[in-house]
Amino acid sequence: MGLNKIAATIVAGALALTLAGCSGGEVTPTATPTPVKPSGDGVLRIGDMTPVTGDLAAYSASQAAGIELAVREINEQGGYNKVPVEVLHRNAGDGDAAATEASFNDLVSRGVDVIIAPASTGVAETLAELVAKNDANVAIVSIATKDNAPKGATVTAVKADDAFVAQLKSSDPSVTEYGYGAESYDLTIASALAATVSKDDGGASITQGLIAVTNQAGFKCTSYGMCVSAVNDKQAINYVGPAGQINYDTETGVAYFGKTIVVEKKKK
Repeated sequence: MGLNKIAATIVAGALALTLAGCSGGEVTPTATPTPVKPSGDGVLRIGDMTPVTGDLAAYSASQAAGIELAVREINEQGGYNKVPVEVLHRNAGDGDAAATEASFNDLVSRGVDVIIAPASTGVAETLAELVAKNDANVAIVSIATKDNAPKGATVTAVKADDAFVAQLKSSDPSVTEYGYGAESYDLTIASALAATVSKDDGGASITQGLIAVTNQAGFKCTSYGMCVSAVNDKQAINYVGPAGQINYDTETGVAYFGKTIVVEKKKK
């Protein structure tokens, strides 16, 4: 299912949401978008497209460490649906479309459900094309750049605080550059929560679920365990981790962090 097909499903689902206000002790019910056909196999597999070459190579270890840290914490909390989450690392091929395609094909052949990509416009565009060309059922989550984020959004790497840096180094003691570690960590947590809310680890379900778990009308939760507990209590959630508020564009697969920028869609 291509990104545009998935996006259409999500938009339909978003129109069907009815969220109650959260005041006076009331809770906002869990957002339940119109479901897509379940397609997962019960094992959540995350593909990390790490920029081991190109302009972002200095951040490759931090991105990988952030994803590994998130997966470790998820699995310590019981994994996804009581099954450990798996992660595979491959070269993003920043500036090398052939390398990006080779990594994409390998990850898809190994059954990954979501691919987390670096802050590279070229990689994001190539992945979107590959999903469409192959009609691949995999969610794409690319960190935004100045070229693909809404005008006015902050797209520089989030500066991690000392506490999070210590956590990153517990994942990989050799990390010295911490940029994009927080973003990759957050997108991994959000992807697992998306599968949890959707009750399916298929790519289309995760894409849809990412909207539900970053719903700003929902209960703000700051960890995987805290968010899962809220979901089990049938609350809508808004996962906000060390990188800040996640804003995910279902049409492009791009995610930016911080203040939400409202973009008026051009009429066709």
